[in-house]
Amino acid sequence: MRRKLLVFFAVGVVILVVVSVFHTFGLMGTGKRMQFQTVGMGGAFSGHGNSGYYVVDDDESWAQLWKEHTQVVFPQPSLPDMDFSRSTIIAVFMGECRTTGYGIEVKEIIDTGLLTVVKVEKTYPGSECAVGMMLTYPYHIVKVDKIEKYVSFETFTRTRECG
Repeated sequence: MRRKLLVFFAVGVVILVVVSVFHTFGLMGTGKRMQFQTVGMGGAFSGHGNSGYYVVDDDESWAQLWKEHTQVVFPQPSLPDMDFSRSTIIAVFMGECRTTGYGIEVKEIIDTGLLTVVKVEKTYPGSECAVGMMLTYPYHIVKVDKIEKYVSFETFTRTRECG
């Protein structure tokens, strides 16, 4: 009986230590929510035809991504100024969609301590939704305070129900 109690106690201590370590290093889904500002969001006018998630932290990468994104817009908008010593750009693209009714959005950015988690929501039109028959390219581009950690993207989907 005493041996079982000792084993039970040892297992409890190990679980407590593991949970404490995970919490300390930001692996338990806790953390500080980071504020961000939308640079651009939409669906009809993007030249970025493929799905992709980007972390941009230098002028050259930013200019290249912006050029690809705005290549179908006339007149082409100028590149927004960014100070990459203080900011990071997060850009998410859904890729080509055959109708309207699709969307992608950065919902929140969380600094867990060990890494930064970007939560992305993709929305799809439900079967009862009226959609326009045109190609769309949903995207969301945000600016956030400088990120120095590894960035992980978590994507979840939601179907919009209509009528």
